[in-house]
Amino acid sequence: MKTRGTSNFNLAARGLANRRAAALLGLSLLGAAFTAQAGGWQWYEREAKPADDDMAPQALAPAAPAGALEKLQLLQQSLKERLADAILYPSTENFVRFFQMQNYFTQQAGLFERSAQRAFLAHPELDYNLKHSHYNGTVKSQLAADFAAQREAIGKMAQQYGLMLFYRGAEPVDGQLVSVVKGFRDSYGLSVMPVTIDGVVNPAMPESRRDAGQSQRLGISHFPALVLVDPRSGAVKPLAYGFISQDDLAKQFLNVFIDFKPNY
Repeated sequence: MKTRGTSNFNLAARGLANRRAAALLGLSLLGAAFTAQAGGWQWYEREAKPADDDMAPQALAPAAPAGALEKLQLLQQSLKERLADAILYPSTENFVRFFQMQNYFTQQAGLFERSAQRAFLAHPELDYNLKHSHYNGTVKSQLAADFAAQREAIGKMAQQYGLMLFYRGAEPVDGQLVSVVKGFRDSYGLSVMPVTIDGVVNPAMPESRRDAGQSQRLGISHFPALVLVDPRSGAVKPLAYGFISQDDLAKQFLNVFIDFKPNY
């Protein structure tokens, strides 16, 4: 029969053995875990939790600097807003804010004008004043040059084309154009063939012919009409439809002569 002391000793021994076994099992499991992390069990490992630094949101890239057009639009919008504040909520502060912005635009406009003046000196080919002076003292000279160019165009066109006037004798506006064309003819010594569409002859041009299909052959369907006709080729150049003054008619001769080439 075992004594109580022996029994207690055996129990203690078994407890110590169990603790050692548990410790060894724990160490073996820990080693297996490290081995798995080294690459043995990757197929079922959980994704590694990122470090706090990795989880930090990326800093937004700085916005690209605004272009000149965008800046100008923003400034204009700011000016409108300040003006609206000054009108809807009148106060010294709001007016000062608006006027400061207004003065900025005025200053920039002045700088722009100065830069233009410098540019015209560096690039005189851009200066419109070389071709068409804006000074009142040069008006007479410019008008004289314009009249000379118009007269030259009228003379050269008259050498190649005949001038035909299609009008309606019963229409007052057409009658006014007849008077204009008569005065123009006398001033420039032109040969004009007047044709009455409705058969009513205007007294200012008793030599008028009645339309016998001329307008249809020349493709004229709107009246009154002034056209240039080349008697050799039959080519037609419309000159004017509706009423026109003598001054504008002279300009129109020049425009048709140069084929409306801009002179600016």
